Parts: sequence; structure tokens; C-alpha cells
Amino acid sequence: MKKRILIIDDDISIRTMLRYIINKNSLGDVIGELSTGDDASKWVDIYNPDIVLIDFLLPGKDGIKIMEECASLGYRGKFVMISQVKDSDMVGEAYRKGIVFFINKPINEIEVMSVLKNIVKNIEIETSMEIIKNTLVNINPPREIKNNINEDLMKVFSDLGIISEFGINDLKNVILSIVNLKKTDHSYNYQLKEIFHEVVDNYKKNDRNEINFKSFDQRIRRIVYKAFENICQRGSEDFYDHVFTEYSSILFDIGEVRKVMSSLDGKEVKKGKINLKKFIEGIISKIY
Repeated sequence: MKKRILIIDDDISIRTMLRYIINKNSLGDVIGELSTGDDASKWVDIYNPDIVLIDFLLPGKDGIKIMEECASLGYRGKFVMISQVKDSDMVGEAYRKGIVFFINKPINEIEVMSVLKNIVKNIEIETSMEIIKNTLVNINPPREIKNNINEDLMKVFSDLGIISEFGINDLKNVILSIVNLKKTDHSYNYQLKEIFHEVVDNYKKNDRNEINFKSFDQRIRRIVYKAFENICQRGSEDFYDHVFTEYSSILFDIGEVRKVMSSLDGKEVKKGKINLKKFIEGIISKIY
């Protein structure tokens, strides 16, 4: 069954383009469009879409405020933020409030396709897990599921060229910790800092060694940035490279990727910005 999608954006050209991309690629059914933030949460509650594509800055009420209101009404669907906002603090706030992906303006068809396909896949898995959860009580996940997740995670690390990086097990443990939390509560809104502390504390309990939190955090960021550099390099060499098209928009800000790619032919390569939560959520959407 196709997923039901609601579009909220004050720019009619953006709404038209999104509807065209969704219909052309059979990504879902657009059940409605809104051009303002006024009463948007009420319409989300009425429509109850699987996915809401929502502009960051809207007349009447901004996207984050709408998301907060929808959460208070019990909405549990997926929010995808659409904006040309580049401020990392504002983008970070959007992720903290519950968006699962961020699509940059101007709209890119490949990015929209990649994001929606991964969200649909994630929704279908969550639905299956919810059915199992409601049917079987107090049962541990089968060993096969855990093994598959580990294998899929290693494949992603290999695709990104980071599988042999120092500290890759730290990143693996962070991701698996979040997956375990999502198994019990799919809508769990975590803080990465808390997850990092949890993993570090487990290290201390098991190894009885002092683990430096700052060094742990830096190792994670260095690995993620290495993946970012690898993706940019692959995209600059071949824009239709299968790894680039599969991962670039779901793991990173496509605007940052383009900025670095455009500088690779020059003498001075530009530095790009990464968002750890977007990266981790993107990986989870691929393996869980």
C-alpha cells in the first residue's frame, strides 16, 4: 500500500515539483497540500498522513512549532523538513524536535527519491515490528535479526570506505544502542550526547578502564567526516555512482556535499559540515 503524504509549503512551485516527483516515481499518494502554518497541526491530525513534507519557515507558524503541536496531539508519522536554511543550529534543532530527514532547496529529484524510499522502507519495518510486538509478549528478538543488522551495518561501513577506520567499533556500538532503543519505542527521541555517555559508561563497566568522553566523541566525528569526504570524492568522479546516489542525501546535507564536490577541481578544497544525528539516522534507516 502506498504511503500517504501531506505537503506543507508556501511556495506553489515547490509543492508542484514535489507532487510531480512523488507521482512520477510512485513514491506515495499526495493526500493534501497546505500553503501556511495556520491550523497545519489540525490538518495533520485530520489527515493522519504517514509522511509530512514540511517547510522550515512558513507564514503563520514555523515548521518546528507545527511539529511540536502534532506531537502533543499524538501524531506518530514521519516529518521531513524542506528548506534553504543553512544555519547548523537551526537544522540541529529540527532534528531534535523529530524530523527524520532534511531536504534542501532547490529541490533535487534524486534526493527526494532517496529520502522517501528510505522512509517508506523504515515505516514498513516499524509496522512489521509493531505487529510482532503486539502479538508476542516478553520475547527477545531472534538471533537472525541481530546478525542481519550487524551484517548490514558492516556493508554500509564498507560502502562508505570507513570499515577499517580506528574507532569504527565505537560508531557501531552507538548505532546498535539506538537500534535497541527503537525496538522498544519506535518514536523514541534520543540525544546523541546521552547515547555517547551510555556507551562510554558500558566500556568502563566492562573494561574497568578510564575512557575519555571527549576522545570518544572526536573519534566518532572523525569517522563520519571521513565517510563524508569519501562520498564527496565518489560524487565528483561519477555523479551517478551507486554509492553516492544511495547514501549522499540520506546521510549528509546535500548542499554541503555539493559545495565540497564543486571545490575538488580547484587548488583549495572546501571543508563541509556534517550532522551526526542525520548520519546515524540515515544508517539506521538502511539497516533497521
